[in-house]
Amino acid sequence: MQPKRSGETAMLHRGGCGLYSAQLGFINRQEAIIAMNEPDIEVCRICKPETGLVDG
Repeated sequence: MQPKRSGETAMLHRGGCGLYSAQLGFINRQEAIIAMNEPDIEVCRICKPETGLVDG
């Protein structure tokens, strides 16, 4: 989970996504599903963390 910073939106990534390399902010599957449904959190269009979460 990439935290919200000034002028940016919080963003959900898959672990290991090259666009967000910080080793902080890992969340579990249930938390990721909740985060995807929050209006102020975007999902990364590159790593597509939603793949496998909803169907899996």
